[in-house]
Amino acid sequence: MFYWTYRSLTALASSLPRSLQYWCAYRFADAWYLLGGPKRRAVQANMRAVLGSEVPEAAVRREARWVFRSFGVYLCEFFGYRQFGPRYMDACIEVQGREHLDAALVGGRGALFVSGHYSNWEIAASKMAHLGYPIVIVTQEHDDPRVNELFVSQRERHGVTVRHTKGGARAALRGLRENRPVAILADRTTGGPTVEVELFGRRTPLPQGPWYIAAETGAPVLPTFMHRRANFSYVVHVGAPLYAARTGTRGEKAAALAQAWAKHLEARIRTDPSQWTVFYPVWPDEDAAPAANPSEAAPRIALPQPKPAPKDPVRTEGRE
Repeated sequence: MFYWTYRSLTALASSLPRSLQYWCAYRFADAWYLLGGPKRRAVQANMRAVLGSEVPEAAVRREARWVFRSFGVYLCEFFGYRQFGPRYMDACIEVQGREHLDAALVGGRGALFVSGHYSNWEIAASKMAHLGYPIVIVTQEHDDPRVNELFVSQRERHGVTVRHTKGGARAALRGLRENRPVAILADRTTGGPTVEVELFGRRTPLPQGPWYIAAETGAPVLPTFMHRRANFSYVVHVGAPLYAARTGTRGEKAAALAQAWAKHLEARIRTDPSQWTVFYPVWPDEDAAPAANPSEAAPRIALPQPKPAPKDPVRTEGRE
């Protein structure tokens, strides 16, 4: 079923005007939000933890709805490769902090782009490949071989080298030895070993792979996140490098790196929680831990909508 759904998305996203694509993405996302009970509840729980206990439940539900919409936009851009090619990359995607990557590669140990499921992380990798960097991305393999091939072909169409998490550590090490940038998503566990960090005042596990690789190789971790602007253009934020400590055990070095990166992830999520498209409960025991202080949240950039939003403690300009 998923294969033919994705094939249909590819056909629609490659032929419809961009404005109509986004309109369809919103409608699809709204339907999924209403029908996807378990995922809706998981996203609402995540937003409740991110926004804090003082935010009204109506605002939590509204923010969760926009998480689904953000993912709908991601899908139409990912599968609409004909309209999101080189010209789109040049006109609509800005890179900030590119000097951090260039400086890292001068060191000869490669660089680890470590990001999360925020905004359109796929386009960030495509943009770096478009700029001439021989980027390698480590991704999960889909159970259906046809779906997996569809995703791989979409990524490779933009010049991205794809390696799967099964054997991903070896692929990452090889890429770093070749002085290539290697991109990994680190905000979701994949069944392997984990390291625990504090995120929004609560303890949660992250996959340990990126941090152990950085500690082993000395490669810098570049906290890198895409951000969608209100006009559907993007900014790729490449952060200053994080290095493993020179002293301590490998586990201690990995834990410190993971926590340092988690602070960058938290800061990025605060700019607009609705662009963090994670559909499982990040904090399953959220009621047992204190919520983050909502007064620390930064203003968010909102996606445009024709109707004004009601006023509440969460900034929702342009939201329905």
